[in-house]
Amino acid sequence: MTNARTRAGNVVPRVVRSVRGWTPHRPRLAGAAMGLGAAVVLVGCGLANAVMGHGRLPVQVSLVVVSAAVVLGLPVIVAPPEKRMLAMVLCLVVLVIAMPAGFRDAVLSVRGERTPATVTEITRSPRPRTGGDQYECTIRLPDGRETFVDGKEVCTASTRVGDRIRVYTDPYDLVATKAKAPAVTFPVLGTVVGAATLLLVVVTSQTMGRKRRAPE
Repeated sequence: MTNARTRAGNVVPRVVRSVRGWTPHRPRLAGAAMGLGAAVVLVGCGLANAVMGHGRLPVQVSLVVVSAAVVLGLPVIVAPPEKRMLAMVLCLVVLVIAMPAGFRDAVLSVRGERTPATVTEITRSPRPRTGGDQYECTIRLPDGRETFVDGKEVCTASTRVGDRIRVYTDPYDLVATKAKAPAVTFPVLGTVVGAATLLLVVVTSQTMGRKRRAPE
């Protein structure tokens, strides 16, 4: 049993070594494809999270797992030197954060409406890092939809059930309601995502290009 566990434990290191030693026929093209593929997956996960993940824990967990696999796996496969590793990780982190954080703002900046809402429930929970309490308000919109918001702008210790507050909503219900005014537009989001994707493709392409083909 011990030997079986030892062999099973050695599988992952062996796979990692074989992957890192892999040299494709066209390394630069393969590197560019890997960088572009990783960017597409991360942007897709971020978009799915912004559109479908609000209040749905299983969806959010699944998207986080896929994103984490890409962020952790690409550097292992490409194995760039230190400076390029920093650039690669920075691009991956930007892509992970920018899409879910920016897409909602971008949509609301185009067609969002400042809408009155009624507080129907208040949930208080402790802040795990900074201490104190944080508040989340369940609200009812004029069309009868219920959603929730947080943030010290509209949901605080002084907020009471029945209070009327104003929030930013998408009339087509594509993205979640937000308490603050949207700060990101589509041009800004596109520039950030495009620049991070381009840099990631360049880094992976150049890194793979430095690998010599193994002698046949």
